[in-house]
Amino acid sequence: MKNPFVYGKEVSGDNFCNRKREKNELYRDIINGQNVIIFSQRRLGKTSLINEVFNKCRKKGIIPIYVDLYPMLSEEDFIRIYAKSIAEVVWGKIRKKLKEITQFFHKVRPTFTVNQTGEISYSFDVDRKAIIPSIEDVLDGVKRYADRKKKKVTVCFDEFQQIGQLKTDKLEKIMRSSFQKHNNIAYVFMGSKKHLITDMFNNPNRPFYRSTKSFPLEKINKCELSLFIQDRFQTTGKSISKDLIGEILDICELHPYYVQYFCHIIWERAIDRKIVKQEDLREGLKLLLKRESSTYEATWDLLTVKQKQVLVAISKVSPNDKLFSSEFLEKHNLGSASSVQRTVRSLINKDLIDKAGEMYMIIDIFFKKWILQL
Repeated sequence: MKNPFVYGKEVSGDNFCNRKREKNELYRDIINGQNVIIFSQRRLGKTSLINEVFNKCRKKGIIPIYVDLYPMLSEEDFIRIYAKSIAEVVWGKIRKKLKEITQFFHKVRPTFTVNQTGEISYSFDVDRKAIIPSIEDVLDGVKRYADRKKKKVTVCFDEFQQIGQLKTDKLEKIMRSSFQKHNNIAYVFMGSKKHLITDMFNNPNRPFYRSTKSFPLEKINKCELSLFIQDRFQTTGKSISKDLIGEILDICELHPYYVQYFCHIIWERAIDRKIVKQEDLREGLKLLLKRESSTYEATWDLLTVKQKQVLVAISKVSPNDKLFSSEFLEKHNLGSASSVQRTVRSLINKDLIDKAGEMYMIIDIFFKKWILQL
């Protein structure tokens, strides 16, 4: 019997937990041509959410283009990645469309290779002496296609913060100028480094300042997650009490990725039984932390003493604590507020902590539990 809980990859269909409100709102934004920035903590399901929305778009005749910018290191990379993402959606199987693809773009040209089995693969050549015209060409390629087909198009740039880490903001400026003319295209921007991507849209010195609707993705509602857990166990003939479900949600702090991960382990422990027991949670948590310990140890060993001290303090913080107050600093022997502020910034840059309201938290919930065991 297959484990009904999926983690570590994109989920869809029955494996996707609800988010009906978010799906409907994003779909309406796309219909209305509203550009959106989706930001959240890591692993809250941004990519899975946009794929669910894109599935609905396809059914309604809207053409979605998903662009993963994670490998991007330069403007040339952006041109190649975006051009190929467009080509894969517009033409599908390249073998039948070689002539069309060579005619679609004006400045960038595809190159083709054939392996021993006869399979065709392709990339795009970029003239380094004509970077700006090539960028404009690939950006306007989508609009040319939308105009020709007389259809709505939506484009999602995942890991968009990669663009913000280039040496200059030239690409950002060109994109902003181009997108302002694309009335029949809705753009969605996402990133796994929240502090970087939000700066791109909230910093008045950046080209994309205040240019999109902010769409903060929160943790999933407790009731929805409870029903999801119960249903997933029931589909495989297992029952779990409401009390144990509540305990799972408390341990995972309503975070969908960690709920899926933890429940995956719990289900495996109860594979030969119809009822989930308390010991499955207790032993499952021990197993999870044991599995992750080598990763956590590697992360821990690369930190400075000050960074470790601040992480330990944050792992113990309560809602009423103020991280930079004299009482908190003295209680945890952290030294001056200015030194802690510098350390906090370094931990944010390492993507180990995040700020929610006035509180700082360790992003990886089980890393926090691992630290508390030290």
